Amino acid sequence: MMLVFRYLILSIVLFIFGFNSFAQLNIDSLSHIDYQQLHQANLNDVWGYVDELGNEYAIVGTSKGTSIVNITDGANPQEVFWLAGTESIWRDPCVYGDHAYVTTEAEDGLLIIDLSPLPQSNNLSSTLYTGPSSNPWQSAHTCFTSPDGYAYVFGANRGNGGVIILDLHSNPMSPVEVGIYDPYYVHDGFERNDTLYVGHIYDGFFSILDVSDKANPLLLGTKTTPNSFTHNIWPSSNGQVVYTTDEISGAYITAFDITDGQNITELDRVQSSANSFVIPHNVHVRGEYLITSYYSDGVIIHDATYPYNLIQVGNYDTYIGQTPGFDGCWGVYPFFPSGKAVAADITKGLYVLGMNYNKACYLEGTVTDAVSGQMLSDVSVQLSSAVMEEKTNQLGFYATGTAASGIFTVSFSKAGYYPMSLSVSLINGDLTTINVPLIPITPFTVQVNVLEFGTNNPITDAQIRLSHPLINHSGITNGLGVEDFTLYYQENYRLTVGKWSYNTFCLDTIVTEFTNIITVYLVPGYYDGFDFDFGWSVSGTAQTGMWERGVPNPTTNTVPAVDAEWDCGKEAFVTGNDFGLNPDFDDVDEGYTQLLSPQMDFSSYATPYINFAHSFFCYHGPGTFDDTMSIYLLNGTTSVLLQQVIGPQGDLMEFNYFSFPVSGIIPLTNTMQLKVLISDISPNVNITEAGFDHFTVTNQPTANVEVNSLDKWVLYPNPTNEMLFINGAKSIGEWTVFGMNGQVLVQGSTENSNLEVSVESLKSGMYFIRFQNEVRSWIKQ
Repeated sequence: MMLVFRYLILSIVLFIFGFNSFAQLNIDSLSHIDYQQLHQANLNDVWGYVDELGNEYAIVGTSKGTSIVNITDGANPQEVFWLAGTESIWRDPCVYGDHAYVTTEAEDGLLIIDLSPLPQSNNLSSTLYTGPSSNPWQSAHTCFTSPDGYAYVFGANRGNGGVIILDLHSNPMSPVEVGIYDPYYVHDGFERNDTLYVGHIYDGFFSILDVSDKANPLLLGTKTTPNSFTHNIWPSSNGQVVYTTDEISGAYITAFDITDGQNITELDRVQSSANSFVIPHNVHVRGEYLITSYYSDGVIIHDATYPYNLIQVGNYDTYIGQTPGFDGCWGVYPFFPSGKAVAADITKGLYVLGMNYNKACYLEGTVTDAVSGQMLSDVSVQLSSAVMEEKTNQLGFYATGTAASGIFTVSFSKAGYYPMSLSVSLINGDLTTINVPLIPITPFTVQVNVLEFGTNNPITDAQIRLSHPLINHSGITNGLGVEDFTLYYQENYRLTVGKWSYNTFCLDTIVTEFTNIITVYLVPGYYDGFDFDFGWSVSGTAQTGMWERGVPNPTTNTVPAVDAEWDCGKEAFVTGNDFGLNPDFDDVDEGYTQLLSPQMDFSSYATPYINFAHSFFCYHGPGTFDDTMSIYLLNGTTSVLLQQVIGPQGDLMEFNYFSFPVSGIIPLTNTMQLKVLISDISPNVNITEAGFDHFTVTNQPTANVEVNSLDKWVLYPNPTNEMLFINGAKSIGEWTVFGMNGQVLVQGSTENSNLEVSVESLKSGMYFIRFQNEVRSWIKQ
């Protein structure tokens, strides 16, 4: 991130944190510069430079300009140069020889600073480069320079924002463009020995390129990263492994074996804080160690001696607290000859750090079935004091470790086996091997019969789930309405049984080897808590955020981490359910997503009501209300709008229940369907999220809802040509019809349960009606 400031050379106010209470292991704070006091600026990325006398400097990108700090005396850093620039939250430096190159997403071009006068003079000259005159660019996200004399500029505002290759040899102050690689946007990259490694953040993968011919880069291989938001990439010293970060909440540093470019394989993945939502930013490789800037976790050191077993051995937290957002440490530079590092915290300033690189204690082995000798995969391995819980791979192999020597407990567990715990003595730098046989639990069988209530006819293709805290068992009934299960634990289970056109059954029950048979009776009707896939279809044009069935993944201030209350399971339909707390990631963007139910026959209902719970969020900004949740009832030939929701801007999402009577609104057929449409319409592309759950059809409003049809109102038909009807308006209220520009067109009040509004005189288009503190849109044909 970056901003612009007046040129200023000051002595620096610094704090030496002898009293520091931040998390800290094998990293010491030598000093700190508060850039809020110095330049009223936030920090962005940071790089390093060493002059001919061995003096060490931090090149600091800030929100208001570029700062150069002499850190040779780590306890007494001094700013020696400041150059203001256009305000921006991105400013990224790199260094070749005696020249610094600084990119920004402000339209300042590439800033080039001649560092050669240092240390005798801080009167440094600079220039701005904006590409060849015939094909210029003005901004870029990041850069990287190689010792071979080439600069790689990433994310420029030209073409797709790929890679621009600059030759620095003849005149470092006046680069010459010699090549491009532009099929995808590139966020960051690294080059060594004519091999370029780049991260395509928005496309979710990295590429490896042969750039020996700078004018014709050759693609060697690609690989998607675990969280599909590939921010940066850095190779190991021997070039056989790369390490990546995904800049998303709860993401990982991941190690990949790249020895075969056509078969890149994952070796390991690790978090700074297990099961947290902290965002990793930039990983760097120094020897056999990874040094990574994490936003709210600060600087983290991992021992990568064994790339398949990344172990945290150091940390220094620059930011008090732990958040899922972009707060804290932006960048770290760990390559100074003295062993020092500098870390740029966005709001807290620059930290000069003393780094201690200590080897971890390594533990690995295999886990087998004690009876058959078969290798066991997916065994949980937890070493006390280790940051991460590990799992065995397909060959039964596990690897874990810890930062300090000592005696520890290591526990092994897998569903269907008795757990085992062992005591192990570990020593720094030593590899300890422990192979473990797990004893299988003797299984037993239970039969589940599913019958129709009232007829006792067997129900085929009914879905069944028997859930235990350690394992889920799923099955589907055969032609006799029967399914057999092999179980391990004689304990409490959640039994859930369902099929479309029946009410789902769920019950907590004790199951033992003496249970033998469980008989379940399903009542005909329509119920879907989305515990099972009953065939709701998803379609649409949205670029991201399509409807998905699953346990909701939370996002900050938008999607809650729970489904609706009172149904059997934890699943719901939500828009864009990728893991990550950023609400603007995988929300509905640039189009619509539609959820359509299977067909229903209402002939057995005297007075059918449709009941459901939904949640909706739309940060629609200052523009026109154009992004909505619209719920339609279809009968095979026509449709009617039951409800249209315009989300209150900034309100937290929560599931609310609704009931709607459908008799008289639309002719009832045996092909009824419900459609839930969520839109994010250009040009106002907003943060738009929704959830839908606990769908039922009943003969009366559901008793366990927070809001039912007697309290709400139905607007129909929509679209309409002559008359607009409001049904269910129980209480007295004023109503107003207004246009897209907010102009009031028709208004009045009602004391009746049914309201008729003539709209024949209005022109064709979209309109809004406000009634009982709710605004809904409708269309005049």
